[in-house]
Amino acid sequence: MSDPVLKRTTEIFTTRLQVLAGLLDAAETQWREKAESPETLLAARLSHDMFPFPHQIVFTCNQPNQFAAWCSDAAAPEADPAKLDFAGLKRHVQDTIAYLSERTAGIDDRVLDRDKRIALPGGRFISFTGHLYVDEWLLPNFYFHLVTAYDILRHQGVRIGKANYMAHLAGRVRTAKAG
Repeated sequence: MSDPVLKRTTEIFTTRLQVLAGLLDAAETQWREKAESPETLLAARLSHDMFPFPHQIVFTCNQPNQFAAWCSDAAAPEADPAKLDFAGLKRHVQDTIAYLSERTAGIDDRVLDRDKRIALPGGRFISFTGHLYVDEWLLPNFYFHLVTAYDILRHQGVRIGKANYMAHLAGRVRTAKAG
């Protein structure tokens, strides 16, 4: 029997947010070892036409926050990326994990029977079934911004790799028996 969709989605968001917290910790530690402030990372971006690092962190957190708010018929917390320092970004990730846990406790998959309408610029909108909202909107946007934040850190010289990005699997690693 498979896990309920909302439980699985909550676990994905939670474990990947924990990965993001680990990436931020690694960046902060390495910058402090170099006697530099991690605040220098705040202006970093991959391309001139992309949002800078703080936006990527906030946009990553927006997806689980919006998911939890939708599940519980609440308003999603909002954060202004321009007003967050490095410590504020770290706190925002932790606050998102807490909000997700609080708002999704006891929610069952019947929530997925509801539709979700998302306003887009120019008076346009997109509508999803609950399942499509999770699979086609929330998760792809979440991973896009998570990977972009990871890429910015790598591009700025933070010594992280795929093992850091895949840290959510560490507890599943086993050693094969010889023979």
